[in-house]
Amino acid sequence: MNHTLHDDQDQRVELHDPVQLRLAFDAAVDQLCAPGIGTITRDDGSTDRALIPCLLDQLVQATEPGSERTGATGIGSRPPASLNAVAVVAEIGSEMRRQLAAHGHHPRHHRPTYALSQQVRLWASHAEEWQIEDPEYLAHAADQAQRWVTTARAIVEPQPRYRLRGHACPTCRETTVLVWSDIEAEWVRQPALWIDTDRVEAACAACDMRWPLDHWQRLGQILDQQRKTVLALDCE
Repeated sequence: MNHTLHDDQDQRVELHDPVQLRLAFDAAVDQLCAPGIGTITRDDGSTDRALIPCLLDQLVQATEPGSERTGATGIGSRPPASLNAVAVVAEIGSEMRRQLAAHGHHPRHHRPTYALSQQVRLWASHAEEWQIEDPEYLAHAADQAQRWVTTARAIVEPQPRYRLRGHACPTCRETTVLVWSDIEAEWVRQPALWIDTDRVEAACAACDMRWPLDHWQRLGQILDQQRKTVLALDCE
């Protein structure tokens, strides 16, 4: 299909439509900076609504010791901070310092003591100006903010682990490990064996051994057969 110059111009206008870019940018900033409302279900079945910190505040909290959400084990102290969170917070903070200084904001607004979410809000307050005068930067800002959303969610809302309950690790023989619970604010016991869906492997959180899932399935069949044999002997 042949494209005329007019067709190409229409495609460029659509690609950098300032209104659509502004909507995309505002949506990403809201995901980063707007707090949410969550429902808490208590043991007695009752529910309460609670304010959830915004995504950026959660990301900053993940840089503090004791906030890593990877299921790390240990005894006597809370787990270390998430290094991924530290890197992302440093990237966003560096960009905010540069942008806020370029837009003439007072230095106190881009110091580390000023909340990162507030810095992003200040940065975003210039979106109307970009929409009118610099759509190309608005496109860059929208892409950048959405990338931060995606990265932050992967850190503070990691994919759940599928744990293998009732099985001992064939290597270290551990059945459970201590894992820090953000909900309980204390160490709790979880099954040591779990399924890593990204690498398609079974893994042990106690000794860090890993097995292909097909290997683990064969091992599970052997263990089940052994258990049935023992039960049969007990019945006799």
